[in-house]
Amino acid sequence: MNLPNAITARLETVRPEYRVPPHNIDAEQALLGAILVNNDAYHRVADFLLPEHFMEEAHRKIFMVAGSLIRAGTVATPITLKTYLGDADFGGQTVIQYLARLASDATTVINASAYARTIHDLAVRRRLITIGEELVNGAYEAPVEQAPRDLIEITESRLLDLVDAEPGLGSTAQSAAQSAAWMRERIGGLRSGLLRSTAISTGLPDLDRATNGGFQRGQLWILAGRPGMGKTVAMTTLSRLAARTAGVLAFQCEVTRDQQMARYLADLSYRHNRPLPFGRIMAAVDLDEEEMWRLDEAMRRFERLHLTLTCEPTVSLAQIAAAVKLEKRRLARHGIPLGVVFIDYLKFIKVSDRYQGNRVLEIGEITGGLKQLAKAEDICVVLLTQLNRAVEAKDRADRRPNLADLRDSGEIEQDADAVLMLYREAYYLERKLKASGGDPEIGARLIERQNALELILAKNRSGPCPTLDLWCDVAASAIAQTARGPL
Repeated sequence: MNLPNAITARLETVRPEYRVPPHNIDAEQALLGAILVNNDAYHRVADFLLPEHFMEEAHRKIFMVAGSLIRAGTVATPITLKTYLGDADFGGQTVIQYLARLASDATTVINASAYARTIHDLAVRRRLITIGEELVNGAYEAPVEQAPRDLIEITESRLLDLVDAEPGLGSTAQSAAQSAAWMRERIGGLRSGLLRSTAISTGLPDLDRATNGGFQRGQLWILAGRPGMGKTVAMTTLSRLAARTAGVLAFQCEVTRDQQMARYLADLSYRHNRPLPFGRIMAAVDLDEEEMWRLDEAMRRFERLHLTLTCEPTVSLAQIAAAVKLEKRRLARHGIPLGVVFIDYLKFIKVSDRYQGNRVLEIGEITGGLKQLAKAEDICVVLLTQLNRAVEAKDRADRRPNLADLRDSGEIEQDADAVLMLYREAYYLERKLKASGGDPEIGARLIERQNALELILAKNRSGPCPTLDLWCDVAASAIAQTARGPL
């Protein structure tokens, strides 16, 4: 059946015409000519321009061969290049004729960088077009079982790969003199008070001192412990304290939103003589008027924090990166910098199919990706992870964890700038007391250590590696330097 004429006409008006991908052959020829005339032109562009940025295959080969010769200390001229380019036809011209023409029509070295930047930018545009076309085709042809979110994640991942692969997108290279001048100015500014430290306070003075101020931008921190040691409790307190002065984005993948919010409120409403466990807050039915007043006050204090909480059962690196960029833009409108991103925890981060079945390499992909994200976005990423079962071995006298207890991969230790490990003796004393049938000595020790938490800095690139003795109330989801009322 034929479509009505009106519909047919409308479809013809929206049918896209074929468009040639953006390119500039004249700029490619001008740059190659400049390099052949003066090899210094190559050094001006080699830090960001790659052979694949050229539209013409012949130009890619000329640039690649010229670069190889120059890096090897050989002068790149039409004569020296001819040997490596074979007998290719250049529009009816021989190799030597085409190279001679490029050299004779060459621009000055001064213009070389501008032409190279044009070539580079047009190549990025072509890549963006390809990604866009793949998105369009995927949206049209996606199988029924593929969720739109999967397509978004694939596209985000390809865009991030494009940024990572392009040295010209945000290059931060500095010469030795420039780096020294920058560092001299920074030190002077910090000493005079004209510059403020970029570190974000953890809210725990001893931890701040050990890490030169707290959460350091551009770093990946690992917060590790066995089940029951208080990883989520620590994340709750640390994220809340950091959010008083900087933007915080928290990915809570292990517990539900109501559980995490109950933990924040239990922490904020803490009273040393009458703590309010987060379990009672979740149940809600047994709360009296005084406790409701405390919760209302805790909610008002929570509302003032620069904290965004996202609760998903799983999250991918692409989703994390996209959320970080969105949160940075949102906070920037209010004049607040994003400082720390918490992720609870490693197990729930989805990975690509690149290393499917090899958990060690998958972990490396996650930690490496998060480290690069921290550097690229100038934030501190705090990743929670679980320690392996070696800590629980029967023949192990001291259950305090160390770096060898990190689960699954040495990549975690390698990529981390700081590794914080949690140890609560009370957890093991409770098990011993039950197994002993109520031994009074164990009971007395349990009472003494009930609220003791050891924070072990197993790795710290910013300073020493001490063990910090902290106070905690796991049921109230609260951690502090010492026993406290509300903070």
